[in-house]
Formats: sequence, structure tokens, C-alpha cells
Amino acid sequence: MKKKKILSAAAATAILLSVLTACTQNDSGNSANDTTTAVPGTTAPPSTMQEEQQSQVEEITVKEFELENKEITFLATWARNPANGKNKDVAIELFQNRFGGKINDIVVGDAERYDKLASLVSTGDSPDFFSAADSDAFPMGAINNMFQPIDDYIDYSDEWWSSRKEINDKFVLKGKHYVAAISPEVEVVMIYNKAVIAENGLPDPYQLLKEDKWDWTACMDMMRKFCDKSEDNYATDGWWITTGFCNSTGVPFIGMQDGKIVNNIRDALIGEAEEFLYNIHKENMAYPVWDYGWVSNPSNVGIGKTLFYPVGFWALTEINSQYGLANYGEPGDIGFVPVPKCPSADAYYIPARVNGYLLCSGAPNPEGYACMMYCEAAANDSQESEDITKEQYFNEYGWTDEMWEMRQTMYDMLDAHPVFEYAKGVSRAAFDALDNPSKDAYHNGVSWTQTKETVFGAVQGEIDKANAALEG
Repeated sequence: MKKKKILSAAAATAILLSVLTACTQNDSGNSANDTTTAVPGTTAPPSTMQEEQQSQVEEITVKEFELENKEITFLATWARNPANGKNKDVAIELFQNRFGGKINDIVVGDAERYDKLASLVSTGDSPDFFSAADSDAFPMGAINNMFQPIDDYIDYSDEWWSSRKEINDKFVLKGKHYVAAISPEVEVVMIYNKAVIAENGLPDPYQLLKEDKWDWTACMDMMRKFCDKSEDNYATDGWWITTGFCNSTGVPFIGMQDGKIVNNIRDALIGEAEEFLYNIHKENMAYPVWDYGWVSNPSNVGIGKTLFYPVGFWALTEINSQYGLANYGEPGDIGFVPVPKCPSADAYYIPARVNGYLLCSGAPNPEGYACMMYCEAAANDSQESEDITKEQYFNEYGWTDEMWEMRQTMYDMLDAHPVFEYAKGVSRAAFDALDNPSKDAYHNGVSWTQTKETVFGAVQGEIDKANAALEG
């Protein structure tokens, strides 16, 4: 097995804190809608949709609105309008052409989002809507009066929202909904190279998934066999593996139950996931980022040096970015599956984020926000939108029929058992107390038995404050 350099605990913690925080922000900068990240302080001009696709959009049924004010403003680290050269999505096409709507983008850096929002709310210049995809706006933003309930604008009994009632009920405080949740999105996907799998005599994970055999045990067996073949081989790399495996138990570190925030850090299933991750480190199968300035190398998947790269699903809809498709080989060789099933869980749970939006406090055009949310819901439900999305994936990202089939399979599973993690959404202090320590088993070989008791009190204190605010 491979030898590795050992950093002092202090040095490792310091480096990990800075690097993993940056990586968390990088992950959150990509939305569930495959939009293009724009430079902070700029807006992205809208692009056009092909004429044939525009005709398809005209067939979609959406609730009628008479908008006096047709402009809405969006605040995020990315622009809701796609940049030139990127395909316009169906929801924007509906909003613009069916209702004459226009979206104005306010694009800021990740660390500036809430300061900017607070400043605009306090001066009476609020934007209209804000993304929920970063998983840090709820419940924190609602508790701090950054966002307002949406029940006066969204009718959960109508045809566009009745099927979404269950997922929207996950974002309720004091009986009021705060997120217009359009759909769950896959938070973590395991990318691999099919040619590398075949060359090493390993079973294809997607085939194992179809046979209901893709679980932690099968995954660990593959990783050990791959790493035993060469000291230069590694099982995994990256920053998303801890969230992926821990949430695959069906238990988030911090959850919501009956409108209250709950602390699951001591849950036995999370302990099993952390033990699994600890064993990857102990057996020297994790790519040693500590030897390379705490920089991961997803391109090792494409050249057969790393077996799996757990990352956000958005990486499959980028080309030449740091984590994009070019790292993993030719499109025909790229495979991906959900995080494997936890053997002790009662179902196959999929780590999820939400494709949805919040209504800002003091929003000048809540009716325009509602119209856009109905456009989002109608687009998400339509076969026309699905056909357009497929065409865009094939033409823009070079997807294959098998990749599309894998996507469909994974999203069917996601609809059945999504798991939402609220660790970012309680407070920044709660997230800082938990984030890097939760990764210590995988990155630093530290037992979760020790770590969980170290962090439990600080996290619980933040949860208690948040729950008290909810009762006030």
C-alpha cells in the first residue's frame, strides 16, 4: 500500500479549513438550473432559443398572470439569465415570451450575498428573489427576516404545485412556506471512467445499480481491488465525499422535523458512514491532497489513476472547468451513479439540494416572482422541456444515450428518497463548527467517535438559539 506524508494536526487543520471552505463555496456557485456563473458585479445578457424549441415551449400550459410590473430582480453569485452562447432555459422563455417578463441580475461574490441582501432590504431596495440551491438560506434567512412566506402567492392545491406539496413542506416555519421548491436535485454523483473499470476487471457500477447491488460493500470491494493493482492508484478524491456518504444514510447532520431544527450528529448511521470514510483513509486509498497543497486532481479519473470522483451533478454539465467533463475521459467512457446505498438504511437515499427560490423581504414585485415560479414549475413538468433539455445536453455537453439513461435512473431514485442537509442553513457558526471536523475521518484519519463529541455542544448551541428564535 502507498506511503503518505503526515502533516502536524495544527498544520493539517489550518490548511483544510482554508481549502475546504473555498471548495464549499465553489460547489455552491453552481445552480440546479445549469446557469452560467457571471463575474461579481456584472449581469449576463440573455441568449436566444432555437426557433423550433420556441415552438415547443408555446405548447406548455402555465397559469395565466396579468402583470402590471413585468420586471423582477434576482440576487445570487450567478446570473439567472444565461450568458451569451449558453442556451436559454424553458422557464425564462416562458416568462419572457408568454408574460413579457424581464429578469434583472445582481451578481455578487459568495461571501457578499447576505451583506448585500441585508443592505438592500434595509434601504427599501430589495431584490425579488434569491436561490435556495446553496442550501444556506433556510431556515437562517427566514429566521433573520431576509425572506418572507410565499403562501399568499403560491396555491399548493393547483395543478402546478399539488404534486410538489411534499417537497415544499420541507421548508416550512410556523406553518408558512418559504421556498418555492421546483424539484430536488442530485447533490453528489460518483463519476468514473468505464474504460478504466473494464481494464481493471471491475464490474460497471451502473450495471450493479440496475441489479440492486450498488451499495457501500460493493463500492469498497471495487476500491480495494483497484488500489491493490498499483501503488499509484487511488479510490477517491475531492471534497464532496463526506456529504455524499453521510447523507446516503438518510440522516442529515442537521435536519428539520415538524418545523424544528434537529441535531443528528450522534446518530448511529452517520457514525457508520464516518467509519466507512475513515477506512478509506486508513487503507491509504484516498488521493493524498495533503501531499499536493490540498489540491484535488479530478483528471486522474480520465487517465486511470483515480477510480471515483464524487462531485456535484453540475460537473456533468460543464466542459473545461476545474471539475468539468473533460477531466473524466471521452464522453462515451464517462459513467456516473449515485452514492452507493448504505446497507443499514431502510431505503436507497439520495443526497439532495433543492432547485427553488425564496421571496425576499420587501420584494417590490411578489406577483412577478410568483409568475416566474409558475413558469419554473410548468417547465419542469413538461415533456417539451425534457426534450429541449436532452437536446441541449447532447449538443452542448456531448452527452450520449447511456449518460441520459443514467441521469433518468438517478433522478427517478431522487424523487423517491431525497435527503436535504440543513447544516449550512442554521448559522455560519454552526456550519463552521461542523464542516471541517466532519471531513476529518476521510482527510485526516481522525475517529468520528472522538470528533462528534468535540463538535456536538457548539452545534447544539446554535440550533438551540435558532429554535428559540422560531418560537419567539
